[in-house]
Amino acid sequence: MKKYDLIVVGSGAGMIIVSRGVRAGMKVALVDHGPLGGTCLNNGCIPSKVLIYSADVIRTLKAAKAVGVEARVEKIDFDRIMRRMHTVVDDGRRGMERSVEEAENLDWYRGWGEFVSDLEIRVGEETIAAPKIFIASGARPSVPSIPGLVEAGYLDNVSVMKLERLPKSLIILGGGYIGCEYGHFFSAMGTEVTIIGRSRWLLSNEDPEISEIVEGRLSEHVNLKTGHEALKVEWEEGKKVVSARDLDTGEMREFAAEEVMVALGRRPNTDILKPEKTGVEVDRHGWIVVDDYLETTRPGIWAVGDAIGKDMFRHAANREARIAWDNAFGEEGTKDKEK
Repeated sequence: MKKYDLIVVGSGAGMIIVSRGVRAGMKVALVDHGPLGGTCLNNGCIPSKVLIYSADVIRTLKAAKAVGVEARVEKIDFDRIMRRMHTVVDDGRRGMERSVEEAENLDWYRGWGEFVSDLEIRVGEETIAAPKIFIASGARPSVPSIPGLVEAGYLDNVSVMKLERLPKSLIILGGGYIGCEYGHFFSAMGTEVTIIGRSRWLLSNEDPEISEIVEGRLSEHVNLKTGHEALKVEWEEGKKVVSARDLDTGEMREFAAEEVMVALGRRPNTDILKPEKTGVEVDRHGWIVVDDYLETTRPGIWAVGDAIGKDMFRHAANREARIAWDNAFGEEGTKDKEK
């Protein structure tokens, strides 16, 4: 078993802690199955915003006449838009990989980590240990048990990045920020988009005024079906057909499209990491329980970012990583007052 001063699980916001540990002269282990950079860099905020910018440009050009500017969109090159996104992501990831590989006193274990006993993690055939561990293990798409969904096939925030052809029509299950972002993007590209959401309004976690504005603007380009619950997915005449129930009337409706995208929230990776084997408590959904100082129920282990299921945004995770580091190695504890 190899021993370290510090182990960090996850290469998103966890890289802040890795970097500080290396600069402090510690012997650091990074555990991440890859790709390096976490959700934000590879299939979250960065690539989605690159794509959304193209959609914003299209919408701006089409609306320019209202302010006295005559413009029109001659052609939308979906392939080039996707290649541009991949270039941004790949360049960022390669830069991170070079830094990690060249850093002294840093070992990158490329694989899924699993706690096997107190303060010990197994990655593949190797077991490593450290007196201080930071969990930034992130989350992955939550896929509901809708009959026929798996058989029909679906996109999520990871697989959508691999599309090589623009679908003519798309059903998005979920009216949260991921569903709204991709509804905006694909509708601007020329795809016929339908968003089906169980909640009666979009972005249900936002202020009602924000939800109302987004719904009003998005409904100009997207078929919005809020207050509907998807119950099954079937193949019919070369299309994927989603049967959904109107939660107000009980009426069943069918929606057909070339593709279906699932954007129904996130689930933690603790089922893979098994932190309970080292005394770390998780809640009934699997999110890691932390105190006001971001320390888990096992002293010496902290958790940040999506792994704790709170504010699942990169800027929040970065802030939490800095707070956790200060609490682990600083002289005075710092509370995460926003939790």
